[in-house]
Amino acid sequence: MTSLRDFEYAGWQTAAEHYEPFAALTRLFVEPLLDAVEARSGTQLLDIACGTGVVSQRAIARGAATHGIDFAPNMVATARHRCPEAEILQADAEALPFADARFDAVVSNFGIHHVEHPDRALSEARRVLKPGAPFALTLWASAKDNPTWRLIAGAVAAEGQSSVPMPAGNIANTSPEQFIRLATAAGFSPDRIEQRTLDVLWRLPAGTDLVDVFMGSTVRMATLLRGQSPDAQRAIRAHVARAIEPYARGGEIALPTRGYLLSARA
Repeated sequence: MTSLRDFEYAGWQTAAEHYEPFAALTRLFVEPLLDAVEARSGTQLLDIACGTGVVSQRAIARGAATHGIDFAPNMVATARHRCPEAEILQADAEALPFADARFDAVVSNFGIHHVEHPDRALSEARRVLKPGAPFALTLWASAKDNPTWRLIAGAVAAEGQSSVPMPAGNIANTSPEQFIRLATAAGFSPDRIEQRTLDVLWRLPAGTDLVDVFMGSTVRMATLLRGQSPDAQRAIRAHVARAIEPYARGGEIALPTRGYLLSARA
């Protein structure tokens, strides 16, 4: 079995080129994320697992001195193109190439749950923060509590197979409680960890093939979808197309999507 790191690396290398439709969703969480760390002019900010630079771009617009890291070269290339003012490095979240107490703020937008050892990534985030400085990340709610994920997962359960071989061991779809335990173990102050639930509307053009979006822009869900037989894939697409009809509004689809914002202080 491929290691989790290699699995995620290959997936994000491929997804970089097709990520923009999904970036429209992750972008909806950026302002609350940056508000949580009080990003503003002069803030020395690190964006972990920066992907295509969605968060870094907004941090720069706020005047923050922005640095980003991602382990996938294709993501790094896209982020550098989007954010020429930022320092974007190819680096590992579990071994950050920065000195202790380097940053005023650290963020990660739906990134930490993709690393092989999230406890190490959290410890590294804590290490590079100045004393008392803020850290914030976002996590997707599980399919049970997340209407968009529930729609896709329900289609797979009804029309295909819900189990496709892929590496385990990370905290994908983790609960906030799991994160709080990991953050506390990493050295963040337990009485300064906060949790918020964020509900957004992901707006997509009418006629969007949601299965295509997930297959092109994600890793674990894309693997699940690609692992279906051709007949099952066709049935899943049809199921999803029917399921999103209630969310059609004029010329768009408005899908309710839930994530968690968690913040802590060094």
